Amino acid sequence: MSRLVDITNAMASTLGSIPALVAALAPVNPIQPYIDLTPQRASTDQAIYQMQPGQLLVLWRETVITVGAMSRYAHTVHICVRALKGQSDLDLIDLIMTGVPEPGDGLPWLRCPILPFAMPTEVPRIGRDTDTEGIDYGLIVTETAEVADWPLPGSYQLGGTKHGNAT
Repeated sequence: MSRLVDITNAMASTLGSIPALVAALAPVNPIQPYIDLTPQRASTDQAIYQMQPGQLLVLWRETVITVGAMSRYAHTVHICVRALKGQSDLDLIDLIMTGVPEPGDGLPWLRCPILPFAMPTEVPRIGRDTDTEGIDYGLIVTETAEVADWPLPGSYQLGGTKHGNAT
């Protein structure tokens, strides 16, 4: 299985390579991958509440293991969206859903894997949620499945470090 930190960072990096999206976000730290760092970062609710206008928060929520003829890991990652003042979360969601990374092959990011051994990301839900202080934010729920041999799907090597069953 891929490292969950790598999945979260890959999603944030992919979104950060979409020029039209980045242009519509805050100039400083517009896309934040949420990585738990106890005790400083131990609450996704707090991280969502602390999102600044013009910022996206990318956070891993869960991984479901499906066993069968086509065994896989399905990683659920949320993209939390808070638009700049005077702008709409809905416009940012549209930019994310239609975004084309650069450099790339001209295809929207949803048609391309974010990591080796991963299928293109699916979006089962787009909606609105409310933070702990009652402020709405946009929410895109994504699912990225790994496709490799069971029991260790998603083995790969990044920066000389082996993960899973990489050889």
